[in-house]
Parts: sequence; C-alpha cells; structure tokens
Amino acid sequence: MNHVRNFVFGLGLFLASFLAWGCSLAPEYRRPAAPVPEVLGALNEGAEWSDVEVVGLVKWEDFLPEERLRALIKLALEKNRDLKLAGLKILEARAEFGLSRSERWPKLEGELSQETSGGSKRETEESYEASLMLPVFEIDYLNRLGHLERGALERYLGTIEAGRYAKITLVSSVAGAYLENRLAEERVKLMESNLNNFRVSRAFVEERIRSGQADLLELEQARGLVAYAEAQLEGRKAELIRSQNELAFWLGDFESLPLELPRAWPLLKWPRLNLPEGLRSEVLLNRPDVMEAERALIAANANIGAARAAFFPSIGLTGSLGLMGLDLASLFRGGGDLWSFGPRITIPIFTAGRNRANLDLAEIRKDMAIVDYEMAIQKAFREVAEGLSLRERLAQRLKAQSNYLGIQRRVLELASNRYQNGVISYLEVLEAQRSVLEAELDLLEIKKDWIFNDLALFAALGGGFPREEEKND
Repeated sequence: MNHVRNFVFGLGLFLASFLAWGCSLAPEYRRPAAPVPEVLGALNEGAEWSDVEVVGLVKWEDFLPEERLRALIKLALEKNRDLKLAGLKILEARAEFGLSRSERWPKLEGELSQETSGGSKRETEESYEASLMLPVFEIDYLNRLGHLERGALERYLGTIEAGRYAKITLVSSVAGAYLENRLAEERVKLMESNLNNFRVSRAFVEERIRSGQADLLELEQARGLVAYAEAQLEGRKAELIRSQNELAFWLGDFESLPLELPRAWPLLKWPRLNLPEGLRSEVLLNRPDVMEAERALIAANANIGAARAAFFPSIGLTGSLGLMGLDLASLFRGGGDLWSFGPRITIPIFTAGRNRANLDLAEIRKDMAIVDYEMAIQKAFREVAEGLSLRERLAQRLKAQSNYLGIQRRVLELASNRYQNGVISYLEVLEAQRSVLEAELDLLEIKKDWIFNDLALFAALGGGFPREEEKND
C-alpha cells in the first residue's frame, strides 16, 4: 500500500511539473528606444533618408591603405596584453555558463564504502556497501534555473562583444600611436633639414661680415635662429622617443620592431580614407560595446524571472540504489539490495524579506542596465557625430594651411631677393624662414589629425571586426 501511495505522489509531482514546465516568470524583453536622433551626418545632395540602408563596415585590413600599419596591427593582435586578458575573460565567462547549464541536469554519484565496528564485549565486524545515488534534483517547472542559465549565456556573449570591442580599440590605439610616431619622425627630419639651412645662412652672414657687407646684429640674429632650431630639434627627438615607447606599449613588445616592415608613407601622401556617408543611427546598435550593454540588459531581465520563482515552492527528487555485504566478494555476488526514493517540496514560509529584497535588487539592476545601454548608445552617437563634424573641419583646415604654407614660401623667396638687392635687413629673411618652418610643422600635425580622425570614426562606427553572422552573409 505504501508503494502505491508513493507512486501516486511521485506521478502527481511529475504531472504538475510537466504542465508547468517552461513557464517563464521573466518580463518580456523589449529593446529600449535609442535616445539619439535617427540620423548620423548628412546626405549627399538629392538623396533621401528612405534610400539609406544600415550598412556594415569592411574589415580593418581592407580599410587601412598602408601596409606598414597593417603589419604593426597584426603584431599587436598577437602580443598585446589587454587583448590576451579580454580573451581570458571570454573563456572565464564560457566556463561560468557551463557551470550554470549543468545545474539543470540531474547528477549521479557512485560510492563504495567499508565500515569496521566492534566493542569490548563484541567481535569486530566488517560491512561493505556500494551505491548509485541521485542527489537532490530540482524540477525546474518555473524555469528558475533556465533564467539563471540564460543570464549566464548573455554574460558570456557579452564578453565576446567586449573582446570584439577590445580589438577595435586596439586597432585604433595602435593606429593613433603609429601616426604620432610618424609625425615625430617627420618633424625630426624637417628640423634637421631646416637646421642645416639655418647654419648655411649663418655661414653666409659670417662671410658677409668678413667682406664688410653685414653687421654684428645680423650675425647674432642668424646665430639665434640656429640656436632656436637646435633647441626645437632636441624637443622633437624627445617626442620621437616617447612616441616609440607608446607604440611599443600597444604592440606589446618593447624589445624591437620587426626589421622587414613595409616602407612607411609620408603623412602628406596619405589619401582620404573611404568612409560611408549619410548613415542611420541604427548602425550604432551593431557596435560591440552597445551590444555588450544590451546583453547585460537581457541577462538582468532574465534574473528577474529567477528572483520571482523564489516565491514559489520548489520540487526536488532524490534517490539511491545500492548493495550491502559482509565482504567484497559477497557484495557483488548477490548481497542485500537497498533502494530509496524521496520526492521533496520546499515551501518558502518565512525568509525575513530575503526573496522580496532579491526581486527588488534584480529589478533595480535591470533599470541600471537600461541606463547603461542608453548611455552606451549616446556615447557612440557622440563619438560618431564629433568625428563626422571634425572630418570636414579638418579637411578645410588642411586646405587652408597648405595655402598658408605656399604663401610663406613665396614670402621667403621675395624676402631673399629683396635682401640680395639691399632693400631689407636680414632679420626679415630670418623671420620668413622661421614662419615657413612653423607652417610646415603645423601642416604635418593637421594632416596627422586628419588621418587619425578618419581612423577613429571608422572605429566609432564599429568597423574592423564583423560578428560571426556578418562574416557568413
């Protein structure tokens, strides 16, 4: 009779759990509206926003035109420590997801034990027992463990997006450090070239002093310009050393750069990079940091379901099957058999507000995740908007600076001719030389900023490392 009652009870639990299986207590997930304008930048003349599609960006290898920079980025992707740490965090999150997933499956444990007992007035006795046990297994009829598993999965997927974002950031950082290094190198060469010219000018004035065609004031002015160039050159060399160390840091290698690197392009020879124009803000949703924030939001939403399930009874099953004997030989030849089966219901009666607090905490964390998600979108929009605005301003500034440099070179030419004819003093020639040098230095820096802004805009749009599904399209 007891066997029948246990069977009916167990069957009832099974049917109840089957009917409620898959029931979700988590709120339905809905992606929050993006708190930014619908469009990015401006369209070409005559185009309509209805004609604009959300486009993906090419891989960084196809975007960067210079082979030397591409080779350095490949080196950084292999050696950079930040990237290695991001990869380890992905593995950590995957292991945590595996642990969470294992909680939904029953566990079986085998045990073989031996016991020796006796006393002052009894003989020593031995007994052996072998058993196969089912530890308490929760029937997840309210999907509590399923919600926890979903949260762990989303966190794991979020670390994948974080790893993709780390790669994009690394490419941008290496490119920025490389351009600073190129700027420092070209400035050093420019200063060395101008220093030689200034020394020639000083020698020219010294010769005129000996022939009585110049005075000591002109000589001191020429010497002052040489001293100015020498001081500037030392400063530029210090900048070069700093830029080399910065580049080595991002490459993850302070020892030496590969000897067989492709030749670098002069900064002024870089072409305008190919970037899409007139994009919808929706393209920002594919940025990995935005996707990571959304994964965290989905995980927080799933955790609410797990917290709600804690208010309801939990159903568990446990059991064991074993053999008992006086020695190992009799144990497996047909010793006494033992079995047990125990369905269990745990009802939360009094938890001192713990379940309520857990639910409140889960809901607050979801609200925080929504704010984080919205902030990630706004940050992405700001970066893209600034990059688009700077792109045109830098192009205009570069054009104006090129015109200014041409004018200063013409002024130097005219000043040199007028000095030769005795119309002006040598001071005006020296000032013209200094103005040309400063204009050349400024032009190099503007061109560096122009190139880097395009690279930063490419990164801000989420380009460089498409997701797996994008690669397969």
